[in-house]
Amino acid sequence: MSSAALAYKCMEVAYMKVVYSSQSTATKDRQELQTALKLVPPGESPSSAVSDVDNVNNTAVIDNKATIPKDENPSRIAGNRIITARNRPNFERLLNFAQDVNNAMEASKKSVAAFNAASSKSADSQHKEVISSIKRAIDFHFQDVEGLLQLVRVATEAISR
Repeated sequence: MSSAALAYKCMEVAYMKVVYSSQSTATKDRQELQTALKLVPPGESPSSAVSDVDNVNNTAVIDNKATIPKDENPSRIAGNRIITARNRPNFERLLNFAQDVNNAMEASKKSVAAFNAASSKSADSQHKEVISSIKRAIDFHFQDVEGLLQLVRVATEAISR
């Protein structure tokens, strides 16, 4: 379990680096999608100048997977939002970003769970040294990868003794 805790920490850091580097793109994508879908950000009041029916009727290109049934009355679907083909890449990047965040959080939880399982094994002095070195690595910040790798090396050496 000690090695698993370190491995999950490395996964967490890898995903967090991806999330950190793609955060500005995700913010831009979110803003573009909000604009395209005419969603009002929290704290702002909606504009009464454009109706939902106008939004549906003025959609330039509709993604072939998001078609309106022929027998459907446009006024009945006025509240629905349609993602245009033009916005699909933004939407996909946001979904990928969300998945990376989810993977980082999942790896973090698994790292902590593996550490807790490893730390509950025994109380001899060598085990305490191993647990201490793993704890330092797990608590380390994700932005200093070199520092983390050094702590992982130390912890791995302590585990193999």
